[in-house]
Amino acid sequence: MLAVGAIASAAEAPSGSPARPDAPADLRKLVEQSNQQRDRLIAEHDALARQLKDATEEKRREIYEKMSEQKQAFEAAQSALHKRIRDEQRAQRALQRSR
Repeated sequence: MLAVGAIASAAEAPSGSPARPDAPADLRKLVEQSNQQRDRLIAEHDALARQLKDATEEKRREIYEKMSEQKQAFEAAQSALHKRIRDEQRAQRALQRSR
């Protein structure tokens, strides 16, 4: 299952100083982290969707609730990662302008 705490903590990790020479590598890492989270959510969503086929009505409600919680956690983590990516891009532009 999706480790909601792992996604939230990964999204909240500090981005470090904004004007680093290795910033493009950091951007690639952030984008890769975002892609991994997306892939993980898709795989877990598919697994839950397969469980729906044979589930009782009560179990279906539980599965739908779990899907909803995972989606909310994913959206929050993605939002935080996208903010870090934008911040990193701003820092790169500022560094290039100062050269």
